[in-house]
Amino acid sequence: MQTNGITITGTAQKEAWQRRVLPPVEVVAPGVHSVPVAFPGNPMRYTLSYVLLDGDECVVVDPGFDSDEGHGQLMAALGRLDVGPREISGIVATHFHTDHLGMAARLARGSGAWIALGQQERRHISAFDDAHAESERDRERMRTWGVPEGRVAEAAMSPQGLHDMRRLADPDRRLGDADTLAAAGRNWRIMETPGHTPGHICLWDDDGELVLSGDHVLPRISPNVSLEIRGDTDPLRHNIESLQRIAGNDHYEVCPAHEYRFRGVGHRARVLEKHIAERSREVLDVLGKGAPTVHEVARQLTWSRGWESLSALQFRLALSETAAHIRYLATSGVHAGVPGLTPVV
Repeated sequence: MQTNGITITGTAQKEAWQRRVLPPVEVVAPGVHSVPVAFPGNPMRYTLSYVLLDGDECVVVDPGFDSDEGHGQLMAALGRLDVGPREISGIVATHFHTDHLGMAARLARGSGAWIALGQQERRHISAFDDAHAESERDRERMRTWGVPEGRVAEAAMSPQGLHDMRRLADPDRRLGDADTLAAAGRNWRIMETPGHTPGHICLWDDDGELVLSGDHVLPRISPNVSLEIRGDTDPLRHNIESLQRIAGNDHYEVCPAHEYRFRGVGHRARVLEKHIAERSREVLDVLGKGAPTVHEVARQLTWSRGWESLSALQFRLALSETAAHIRYLATSGVHAGVPGLTPVV
């Protein structure tokens, strides 16, 4: 099935996405299985985890959000593959987000499995000593960004949210550009693809022409690229560079962490890069009209569901994404920036 320049290979996954139900567990290739794991209370609804099997070895890539529902789904899928919870040997998260790394600690406790993250992935949001003090610092940051006082608490990280991030697992192993991971009878080539997070990685099986793309490239949605607490100081620039790194390889089948499988990764990367350029022009246009803060710029941008519909996490992500564009324009020398977002040297 072809659409928007890509070939959809996960047709059952797309149908399930459209029907707003969980897709089936599928065999993507010998030894590679996709397993949906629920992401409760989030518009993404679920994460597509990948179980890599080779004899007695079982590696889980992006195990998903830590909930009893999701854990039950993953355990049921492993059971159908004759894998017990103690037989998981390794866990890889493409990046440090709760819907990817969240269940890693629970799985590791039950199996003794090692946990791996990208070489550059660090605790940015959760690198704090006092959650309440950190939350107050984030509130002040939102005020600097021009967020109205009545919505500051909504936009900022709460102490409870910070504690939840603190509970995410630390890695036993690091994976970078020079590394390969042997799993499912395949040698997965690691590619560092910063942008969505500073240490995001993709896993490439060159012989089998497969890529586990995490959130770097999705078939329909533009992944969020945000300017975050103590994170990448110019994430949008690094995301563009990461998209350019994968501009070929259209014959590979892309196994993303959300939505559905497809071919045409190079085409999709170019579409995403074009979207970023168009969005930056829109941001620059709003800045040119005198918008003085991140919030005021974001309020005047086009949002798929409308600005007024954005609340809680979606409101924060919209602000942080807008901030990433303003920082990119500032570091490109195109605009002087706004309070809190001048170029960082």
